[in-house]
Amino acid sequence: MVLAASRVDAPAFWKEVAATPHGGAIATCIQCGTCTSSCPVEAHVPDFNVRRLVARVKLGLRDDVLSDPAIWTCTRCFACVARCPKHVEPGEIVEALRHLALREGRDGVGPRHARAFADSVRENGRIHESRVTIESIGVAGVVREGLLPVRMALHGKMPSLRRRPLETVAEVQALIAAAEESP
Repeated sequence: MVLAASRVDAPAFWKEVAATPHGGAIATCIQCGTCTSSCPVEAHVPDFNVRRLVARVKLGLRDDVLSDPAIWTCTRCFACVARCPKHVEPGEIVEALRHLALREGRDGVGPRHARAFADSVRENGRIHESRVTIESIGVAGVVREGLLPVRMALHGKMPSLRRRPLETVAEVQALIAAAEESP
């Protein structure tokens, strides 16, 4: 468990999270574990435990939480949100943590993927999967995948290496610019 090696570095961290959209209910979390028992990701990635993540936020383990690669594991299925008896919206808290990590320029596969995805949509009007993959995990990461890329290519699942922007990319860029300007 991460808590043993961590130290409290921001006792009011939960208030910072609570100030984000949908983060306000974090104070009402009773640590019942319904979110974790509902989470399909946790069954496959034991390091991702929503209940413990919320507990670490409330304990003030800011640096520990924002640098944890597990916050990027959530698939946003909202099973935790649907089942939380206190309406804490744990999935939204995970999203708030991701935004805080990005705003601070944290590094790792998750933040690199989020930035590459957003940059690709800004430039092309849609994602360029090959570029996003390489910018997320790097060429070395692709090589570590072993035969998976080859098997994908043999099944016609290899993303195009060629960039193909939408004809309406200017409209997509205008929508993004308008969204970034609004509060």
